[in-house]
Amino acid sequence: MTMHTISGVAVRAVTAALPERSVGLDGFAELFGAKEVARIAKSTGIESVRETQTLHTSDLVIAACRNLLDQGLCAADDIDGLIVVTQTPDSWAPGVGYIVQQALGLPQHCLVINVTAGCSGYVSALVQAGALISAGACKRILLCTGDVTTRILDERDRHVKMLFGDAASATLLEQGDGSFEFVCGTDGSGREALVSDIAYTRDADSQACASIRCLQMDGTAVMNFALARVPQTVKALLEDTGLSPESLDLLVLHQANGFMLNYLRRMIGVAPEKMPVDIDGVGNTSSTSIPIVLSRHAAVGTPQAQHVVLCGFGAGLSWGAMKVDLRQTRAVAPCFVPEKAEQADAPARVQA
Repeated sequence: MTMHTISGVAVRAVTAALPERSVGLDGFAELFGAKEVARIAKSTGIESVRETQTLHTSDLVIAACRNLLDQGLCAADDIDGLIVVTQTPDSWAPGVGYIVQQALGLPQHCLVINVTAGCSGYVSALVQAGALISAGACKRILLCTGDVTTRILDERDRHVKMLFGDAASATLLEQGDGSFEFVCGTDGSGREALVSDIAYTRDADSQACASIRCLQMDGTAVMNFALARVPQTVKALLEDTGLSPESLDLLVLHQANGFMLNYLRRMIGVAPEKMPVDIDGVGNTSSTSIPIVLSRHAAVGTPQAQHVVLCGFGAGLSWGAMKVDLRQTRAVAPCFVPEKAEQADAPARVQA
């Protein structure tokens, strides 16, 4: 496993946006029964998730970006790069990035990149953003993640219905004195473990040419993959960067479920206070789960965030771990986005 380094980049700020609507144990009990719901909640550590019925991915991403830009760290005109990571775009073409660029009033010379990625997407997009800044192609990039995963779930499948939530994030990166040290990997032979296929159709009586199938998850395969790859990846990065579980300030893993996170923590040997579990009330939000944790963690932006390791893993199957210095990063509390009125052009925003 080879470590790579990107220099001359800094993470300036991070925030998130969550749907105002929440679904909890009572709502799940109506679908699956109270006893079964209690059993699943105990194993996953999730008693409620954020779920939208009317918002698009772009609505959540735009809300997160505005929440960040409202902090006065930079103006929209200063952004010359935009990366949007999602598996649930508003439309097949064009990508969500173009909607976001127009809504925020980003300059027309802004480089827009749309990325299809899942739970490891935040780390891999940080690599892309860091490389563009380090190479001088961009000076200031908005890296966004967002999904309305609940729209592609089988309502009868309790294991995914009670696990996944909807959310988006925005991270501001710019030229600086910091560096990203990272390792990444992919095993495409495991793609069927977590998949939402497209079925192409040709119906002369319809304008539809394809349909998206519900998300399918082989929970055992995903668990086995995570237990094999995540400790190996994190330990390799710690060794290559001269760190240890004891000297690490913070380890932020993709928030898959509570049981898996606690199991991984013990395997890696990190103290509980150094590895946050921040999934209850939100759910598994795919590529947005890591930035949600960062946006709500008290250590970010303090001297206790010098040695931070981020690790994403999931659909692909793919994984990646990155060491970052977040001492100068502003953590902006997530905003909450209400459901759209039937004829509304865009959701109002309520600051957390």
